[in-house]
Amino acid sequence: MNRMRSRIIKVSIAVLALAILAKAADSVEYLAQEKVAMDVLYLPSVECMKMMSLGYKNLTSDLLWFKAVQYYGGYVLAQNGIRLFSHLVELITELDPNFIGAYKLSALVITEDLDQYHEGIRLLEKGVDNNPNDFWLTYELGFIHYLGGRNYEEAQRWFEVAASLPEADERAARFAAAAAAKGGNFEDGIALWKDLADNSENQYIRDLAQRYIDRLKMNVENGEGAGKSTNGS
Repeated sequence: MNRMRSRIIKVSIAVLALAILAKAADSVEYLAQEKVAMDVLYLPSVECMKMMSLGYKNLTSDLLWFKAVQYYGGYVLAQNGIRLFSHLVELITELDPNFIGAYKLSALVITEDLDQYHEGIRLLEKGVDNNPNDFWLTYELGFIHYLGGRNYEEAQRWFEVAASLPEADERAARFAAAAAAKGGNFEDGIALWKDLADNSENQYIRDLAQRYIDRLKMNVENGEGAGKSTNGS
């Protein structure tokens, strides 16, 4: 009898939690349609959402992510603006710090659609802090520095970190070498390309690396570039 009562209580709590979450999600959808001009501060706070989730944080995060995708779809279709997106993502990633897809896709939306490069970087750094062994998050952080900010020193640093992770593939090492060269750091560029030339199992990559090495050495001989090394070599 006690076991059955406990099960009924748990089911009741779950139903109540889902009802609360559905109500919260409806409020987000209402805001997304911009039926009223409300500031982002009127959305639930992180602490409020944690309390409302009643322990079902991942479920809450998934539901809010579904609404965030709907919200972005409405923006693409010119049905609503997108000013609430960053706050939604903050809620989602606080509730579920290991939601890799939310970090990756949201960082692109924030940097490209909202034109908030530094906010996109901050989100990815948060993702990497919470998931330090995830190759793709670290790689994307380097990529946004590389393309979005033209910050080649930071791009090189994060590409090198990505290249050192267990699931890394050679593209991270190649972008690290390319970022070093783009930033005028030819010594690091040569060292990074040489590592690929010596160790890659792909003949095309080894040949490509050697061509870049020859080109960078010529640049050094011509006195171009910063000529500095960030890895102590």
